[in-house]
Amino acid sequence: MECHNSLTDTPLGESVVLPRAQGYDYEFVPALDPKYECPICLLALRAPLQTACGHRFCKDCIYNSLSESSRRCPIDNTPLKETDLFPDSCAEREVLQLRVRCPNTSLGCTQVLDLMYIEHHTQACSFQPVLCPNECSVTVLQRELDQHLKSQCLLRLKLCVLCDLPYPFNQEQLHLATCAQVMVSCELCSAVVARGELPTHRSDSCPRVVVGCPYAEHGCSHKTVRADLDAHLSQSTQYHLHLLSSAQKRVTALVWELSRSAGVWGSPSGLGFSRQPSLRSQLSATSPSPDRQLGESSCGERGERERGLVFPSPLKLDTSPKLHLSLSQLAIVGEGATALEEGKGGEDGKAGKDLAMHPQQEAILKDLCGKTLEMSQGLLQVNIGLSNLQARVEEVEGWVTAEGGEAARGRYCQGEYVWRLKDFPGTLAELREKPTRVFHSPGFYTSPFGYKFCLRLNLTRNGQGGQGGPAGEEWLSLFIHGMQGENDAFLDWPFAGVITFALLDCSVGKPKAHITETLQSSPDRQAFSRPQTHRNPKGFGYTEFAPVRKVVDGSGRAEYLHEGTLHIRATVKLLQHHQGPAGKAGCICQHQQKAQKVG
Repeated sequence: MECHNSLTDTPLGESVVLPRAQGYDYEFVPALDPKYECPICLLALRAPLQTACGHRFCKDCIYNSLSESSRRCPIDNTPLKETDLFPDSCAEREVLQLRVRCPNTSLGCTQVLDLMYIEHHTQACSFQPVLCPNECSVTVLQRELDQHLKSQCLLRLKLCVLCDLPYPFNQEQLHLATCAQVMVSCELCSAVVARGELPTHRSDSCPRVVVGCPYAEHGCSHKTVRADLDAHLSQSTQYHLHLLSSAQKRVTALVWELSRSAGVWGSPSGLGFSRQPSLRSQLSATSPSPDRQLGESSCGERGERERGLVFPSPLKLDTSPKLHLSLSQLAIVGEGATALEEGKGGEDGKAGKDLAMHPQQEAILKDLCGKTLEMSQGLLQVNIGLSNLQARVEEVEGWVTAEGGEAARGRYCQGEYVWRLKDFPGTLAELREKPTRVFHSPGFYTSPFGYKFCLRLNLTRNGQGGQGGPAGEEWLSLFIHGMQGENDAFLDWPFAGVITFALLDCSVGKPKAHITETLQSSPDRQAFSRPQTHRNPKGFGYTEFAPVRKVVDGSGRAEYLHEGTLHIRATVKLLQHHQGPAGKAGCICQHQQKAQKVG
C-alpha cells in the first residue's frame, strides 16, 4: 500500500503533517544493489534527488528530513538547502528497470517484471486479494471472485420460488416468514390460504369473523359470526321490514323538505306556483357539508304541505331523529317518488292523488331528485380526488425529508460534498472495537450528469512511529471511491480530475484551521477506471489523513468536532484535458475491510 506525507499551510501559517511516500518496498531479483538504496528509508529510491555533496535520497525522504532537522545532509552532516537538490534521472531510470517479484508471490503469483510495470500488474493480477462487492466481509483472490459471487457468498441474491422476488441467501428464513405466497392457516377458521390473501379472506369469507347485520344503517344493531348471519336474516325478516318501512317514511319526509327548500309551493287554489331561491343557493347557505343532517317533519305539517294549504316558513332543521344524506338514501328517494306517483297505500296514496292533480309540480320534484343525486356523486368524486392528492403530497414530503432528500443533495452538489458524521465519538468507539470496520458516505455527483463518488473513512494505527508520529498513534484514513452512476455510459474513462479533502474547523470567532489536502487523479489507477460493481473496490486517498488525537481534542484553537458531528468536505473538479500539471500522488488502497452502507 502506498502512502503520502505532505505539509499543508493553514490560514495562520500552521503546518499539518500528512504521510508521504517512501521508497519502493518490493522483493528485487537479484537483491537490491546498495547504491540504489535510500539511506533514510532503506528502500529502493523513489524519484531520487542528488545532493551537492553527491548523495542520493528519495524525494519525499530528503524533503521531510530537511524540514525536521538543522538542514544538514543526513550522511556527512554537510550544510544542505533545498536549492542544493537536483533530480537524478539516470538513477531513476536504472531503478525502474530493476526486476521485482509480484507482491502476491506468497499467494501463488510467479511473475517477475520491471519495477516500472509492477503497479499495473498488481492491479490486474489474478492472485490479488479483493473484497466481495456484496460486502459479505469475505476476501478472495481476483481469480476466484466470480465463483464466490455465484455459489459461496452469503449475501448473493436468490429468487423465491413462490413469489419470484429476490432476497439475500442468508435471509431465506426471514423472507419465508413474510412472503405473501406462503400458505398459512387462518387463526379463526383454520382455513389454509396464502399469507397475502389472509386480510381479504377475513373481510369477505371467513365464517368465524364477527360481522354486523346488513340492515345496520337502518337501525339493526345485531352482530354475529358470518356463519350465523343467514339464520339471523331468516329469523328477523319482520323486524327488518319494519326498519325499512320506517326508513321509507323518513325519506318521504326528506323529499318534501327538499321540495320546500327548492321553493316549489302550491297556491291555496292549487292553480299557481311561485319559485323560491334555488336549492343550490339555499344548501350552500344552510348546509356546511353534503352530509347535512335533516330532521323529520311531523305528520300534520306534511299533510298540510301535501295539500298545498300553507305557505312555507324559513327552513328549520330538526336534529331528532338525525338523517344522513347518503347515496343509499338518495336511491330510496327515487323509489319513494315512484310510490307517490302510483298513489299506493293510506296517506301516501292520498298524497299521490294530490300530486297527480299537479303534473308540473311532479316533474319539478323528479328533476330535483335527479339533480340532488348528481350533486352528491360529484361531491363524492371531488372528495376521492382530494384524498388521493393529499396522499401523494404526503408521499412526496416523506421522500424529500428522508433518503430522497439526501440523494437530491448528492446529485446537485456540483462536486462539492460535505459528509456529516453524527455521533462521531460513537463511530470512533466502533472503529476501535472492530479494526476492520469502515464507513462510506452517501454517493454524490460531480454534476447532475457527471461522475458518481463516495467517501470512505476508517482507522489506522501507526506501527513504526518516527515521521508519522509516535508508534501506535491513531489516524483517520480517508479515501474516495468511484461508484456506478446513471451517466457512466457517455462519460470519458478513466476519470481525470483534481480532488481536495478537507476536515472542517467549526470553531467560532477564530480563523479557520481546516486540514486540507489536494491530489490529482492518474489514468493508470484502477480507482479511476469505470466501476464494474456498485462501488470500486480500490480507493484513492490517505492512510494517515489526520491524527485522531488532534481531531477529538482540537489543537488549542480549532474545533473539528462540533456537537458530536465531524464535517468532511470533498471537492471534485474535472480537468479539461487528461494531461495537466503534476499533482500530488494519492494512495491506492485495496479495500479489504467489511464495508457499511450509509444512506
